[in-house]
Amino acid sequence: MKRFLILSSAVLCALFFALAGAAAEKLKFSFSSLVGSQSPLWIANEVGIFKKHGIDAQLVYIPGGRVVVQAMLAGELQMGIAGPGAVIRANLAGADFVYVAVSSNMADFVLVTPRRITDIQQLRGKRIGIGQFGGGPDYTTRIVLEKHGLIPDKDVRIVQMLTGQPGRLAALESGAGAIEGVVISPPLTLQARQLGFNLLIDYSEVIPNFFTSGFIVTRRYVQQNPQTVENAVKALVDAVRYLFSNEEGAIKVIGHYMRITDRAFLQAYHREVIVKQINKTLYPDTKAIDFVLQQEAKTNPAAAKVKPEDFIDTRFLDKLKKEGY
Repeated sequence: MKRFLILSSAVLCALFFALAGAAAEKLKFSFSSLVGSQSPLWIANEVGIFKKHGIDAQLVYIPGGRVVVQAMLAGELQMGIAGPGAVIRANLAGADFVYVAVSSNMADFVLVTPRRITDIQQLRGKRIGIGQFGGGPDYTTRIVLEKHGLIPDKDVRIVQMLTGQPGRLAALESGAGAIEGVVISPPLTLQARQLGFNLLIDYSEVIPNFFTSGFIVTRRYVQQNPQTVENAVKALVDAVRYLFSNEEGAIKVIGHYMRITDRAFLQAYHREVIVKQINKTLYPDTKAIDFVLQQEAKTNPAAAKVKPEDFIDTRFLDKLKKEGY
C-alpha cells in the first residue's frame, strides 16, 4: 500500500509538471535597442515573470522597427517592440498591427556631434549616422531636420549604419565614414559627453509627442490567442512594478543586457533616466500616433483617413485596470 502511494504520488507529480509545461505558451518576442526604456521586457524574462504567467518567452534582438515589422509579417515573431513610424506605414500598406502597451511615451534619441559643431545648421552638407532605414532614429531624425529647415538627404545626408548604438558612437569617435553626427540614446549619451562630444539636440524637446518602445502584435494573433496576449501584458505590468520597486534587481538585469558592470553608473542611470522615461500605466499616447499620422499624410493621403485608435488595442490594460490588478 505504501509503495502504491509513493508510486501514485510520483505519477501525479509527473503529470502535474507535464501539464504545467504543456500550459506554457511559447512566445517569440523581439526588442529593438539596448536602452533602458525596453528593460521591462528583459525583466519579465530574466526574473521569471513571464513563466509566472504561463509564457515560455524567447527574446531576440532585432534593431530597427522596419525589420521587426518584416519579421512579424513573415511569422518569425509573435510580439515585438517597434516605433510608430514603421508600424503605421505597414498598416497603411495593408498590415494589421496594434499596440497593446507602450513602456515609454517619449522620444529618447539625441543627436550627438563633435565639439566643433554647436548648431544643427552646421550639419548642412554633412552626414548623420542612424540605425536601419525606417527605424525610430531614422524616422525622428528626418522630422527634426525638417523642423530646423533642413531637407533630409539633400541638405543633410542620412547614413544607414548596420550596427547598434555603441557601434555608431565608435564610428563617430574614430571618424570612420566621415560621419559628423550620430543618433543614440541614454546611457550612451552619458558616455558621449565624457568623450567630449556635444549632445546637440534632445529629440524629446523637438517632438514632445512620440514613443519608441511600443509593444506590437497583429490583430489576427490577438483574435487567435487572446489569453496569451493578456498574460504577456500582465507580465509587462508586473515587470514595470518590479523596475520601480526593486532597484537592485532591475539594474542587475539592465547591466546584463547592456553589458555594463559599473554599479554606480547603473544606479545613476536607473534613478536619473530610466524611471523618468518609463510609462507606469503602459497606455499608448494617442497624441503620438496622431502626430505620426499627420507626418505621413503629407506624402500618403491614406493617413488622413484613419485615426489613432485604429492602431491601439487597450482591452487587456483596461481589463486589468477594471479588476484592480
